[in-house]
Amino acid sequence: MERSVFRGWSGAAAKALVSAAIALLGLADGRLAASAAEAAPGLTPLGSIPLAGVEGRLDHLAVDVRGRRLFVAGLENHSVEVVDLARRRRIRELTGVNEPQGLVFVPERNRLFICFRGDGTCRSFDATTLREGPWLDVGRNADNARFDPASQCLYIGSGGEPGPGRLTAIDLVSLLPTELGGQPAPPHSPADFLLDRPRQADAKLEMELPGHPESFHLDPATHRVLVNVPDEHKVFVINVATNGLTVATTWPVTIGEKNFPMAFDAGSRRMFLACRRPALVAAYDADAGTLLAQAPCVGDADDLFYDAASRRLYVIGGEGFVDVFSVAEKGAELTRLAHAPTAPRARTGLLIPELHLLVVAAPRVSRSPAAVLLFQTKL
Repeated sequence: MERSVFRGWSGAAAKALVSAAIALLGLADGRLAASAAEAAPGLTPLGSIPLAGVEGRLDHLAVDVRGRRLFVAGLENHSVEVVDLARRRRIRELTGVNEPQGLVFVPERNRLFICFRGDGTCRSFDATTLREGPWLDVGRNADNARFDPASQCLYIGSGGEPGPGRLTAIDLVSLLPTELGGQPAPPHSPADFLLDRPRQADAKLEMELPGHPESFHLDPATHRVLVNVPDEHKVFVINVATNGLTVATTWPVTIGEKNFPMAFDAGSRRMFLACRRPALVAAYDADAGTLLAQAPCVGDADDLFYDAASRRLYVIGGEGFVDVFSVAEKGAELTRLAHAPTAPRARTGLLIPELHLLVVAAPRVSRSPAAVLLFQTKL
């Protein structure tokens, strides 16, 4: 007579044991992990898109919603992968680049801006042909980037690890080719006169920080930037003015260490951040910096997204899970709805509210290729 090894176990306990075993054995590739998430409330697995041949750590992502194109930074593979979300396959690959990290896509210009850890630059590319345009030197370790449509400025975090960090702002037109209305900077060397090569741009505003800036968000209502600086265990609140960037105040992060990811909701005036030690996610008042609520979450969190329409918070962690929280309409109570398995070391992703989609970047593990995992977020 066949007997189940889970006899006497509750359904939830059995599923938890299976998920843990998968993670420990390193077998949780995109297809297997996604199928295990079927019961997660508000998070339905849609399969995976393989990225064969991509090795090592994957970093940040960007999306062209109208064109259904996803851009994935292959940091240790020295590549940027372009994925067709409609046809669910990779369609292009930018290779030979120097450790890409942060990505920003500006649809009105069809431009992709890529921050490189290896050479400390932010470079612009035609998002269709991947032809390179003007570029900016931000020192070293160029990481996260954000675009402000109102001011038409791109903000870039860089430096640190160890040493001082930097926040830089540059006008978008400085990073556009002349045929798109770009205003190139004066030549930086005699060779710029002679060689047909992308022109180096000049920063508009920049300021030094005491450590590397991790995730940051722009607050259009106050003309401020909220910046996670984990080495200082603080959030820096930066004033943006025409004549420079200045520190308005700092908010201590006392709930834990390694506060890397951040999300921000302008409508409810709430900021969310996650710490890795201990693994916690928290909600803060975005005007006063006061702690409103906190809850345990997935470990090794590196990306955090808030969907204001559904009041859902998504925490992506390298421990191999996505945590989904419901956020109270008034106040900031955090209620965990799901602890959905993804894949080992899959700690970055992107929430695409327009498509009701959460994508997670899963690096290659054992015989399973790197992949983009797809989850539907529609209620």
